[in-house]
Amino acid sequence: MQQLIEGGFLERWANLRFASRRRQAGRFTGSHASPRAGMSIEFADYREYVPGDDFRYVDWNLYGRLDRLLVKTFVQEVDVPVYFLLDVSGSMRLGIPQKAHYGAQLVLALSYLALRSLDRAGVFPFSDRPLDSAPPRQGMTQFSAILRLLSAIDPDGRTSISEGVAGFLSHTRETGLVVLVSDFLSADDLRDPLARLHHRGDEVIAIQVLDREDIDPSITGQVHFVDVETSDRVNLAVGSSTLDAYRKRFEGFQASLRNAFLQRGIPLFVAPTDRPLEALIHQDLRAGGILE
Repeated sequence: MQQLIEGGFLERWANLRFASRRRQAGRFTGSHASPRAGMSIEFADYREYVPGDDFRYVDWNLYGRLDRLLVKTFVQEVDVPVYFLLDVSGSMRLGIPQKAHYGAQLVLALSYLALRSLDRAGVFPFSDRPLDSAPPRQGMTQFSAILRLLSAIDPDGRTSISEGVAGFLSHTRETGLVVLVSDFLSADDLRDPLARLHHRGDEVIAIQVLDREDIDPSITGQVHFVDVETSDRVNLAVGSSTLDAYRKRFEGFQASLRNAFLQRGIPLFVAPTDRPLEALIHQDLRAGGILE
């Protein structure tokens, strides 16, 4: 795969982080140090004092002004494993730029944001066969491991969301944030893999990477088509009526896809490869509440 990082790539994502956090609310006593890195404590609110509360967390300034015993409460913010499932099947080899390259750059940028926020990031490429992965870890050493993994990708095989999710679940035990990146251009039934992620308790985001020709093809004339995943071939005379029929069928496919994710409460972001990555990340993902 062509080079994923050019000058200033990481600086483009300054001051962004994932907005999705797993929080545990309650009183913080400070009696036990967390064994896990990446944990922070944030002031949340006040509540009335009840017998047995630690006097160290009474706000005495408020008591002097209001003559009420109020106890500070805190939110404990725990580091979240962020899992990236990247489709590297044959169909991702298509496009200008290549869909696999765009998806890999997206995963690289988002994993950097997760790692910089002291979360753990892991990358699980998938098609219909076992592939190397980068299990979730913290730190910039992990970023280097993810970069090496993504740089070695050679898109091939068939799209299989089911096998990708099954393989991912067999290698992980902890729930987290799952970012599923694919063109989703397959006959795969999404109900089972999405149900399995939902059952485990993962929070899921779907990003559909498409070439402009996937959305609005412009090719006409006598065309020899080759399926990049199955090698099936067909000759077809393509005219305006054929393109109109394709567009209608594609719109129906997209509606079904959106509905499949909507039923599980999963946001779907469509990312044409001619849309600058900065626009997708800074505008679309921020507007969708994924980043802040």
